[in-house]
Amino acid sequence: MKKMTLATILLSIILLSVINLNAYGFSPWETEGLVNRKAPQFTAKNLSGENVSLSSFEGKPILLNFWATWCHYCREERPSLNSIYKEYKGRGLTIVTVSIDRSPEIVKTYLKKMPMDFIILHDNNKEASQIYGVYSVPTSFLIDRKGIIKYKFMGLREWTDSSSKKLIEGLLKE
Repeated sequence: MKKMTLATILLSIILLSVINLNAYGFSPWETEGLVNRKAPQFTAKNLSGENVSLSSFEGKPILLNFWATWCHYCREERPSLNSIYKEYKGRGLTIVTVSIDRSPEIVKTYLKKMPMDFIILHDNNKEASQIYGVYSVPTSFLIDRKGIIKYKFMGLREWTDSSSKKLIEGLLKE
């Protein structure tokens, strides 16, 4: 009986959370519709304050990663992103990360402790995260040379494991 009550309570909490997210324009299923479609274009500022458009990387395979400095799983994922970038940048992989932190200064301070070698953008107006349906971080997308989203990943991913490398190798061969 207690198990049934606990399960009912947990299911109710999850359902209310999803309804609440939908009320604010975020849906956990929204990102599903992006796979196998053209990647939505956006422009965000880099940490020098310059506008950078996703379209400027056209023709390159892209690992697009949404993250935040306050996110434990994002911090845990950074080293594997750095490693995979070093391993595949010579073969054309572009990693574009989009911070959803409140200010670029927070990101700059974080980078002093945890340097990153890839492109870091700041989503000031939350445009990019909204058009990608990002409601939790980290969330990542693998985009092929034609600009088609091939895969999406919600949550922490070990980018240096064999399954991740296999997906990246596939993008690089297309």
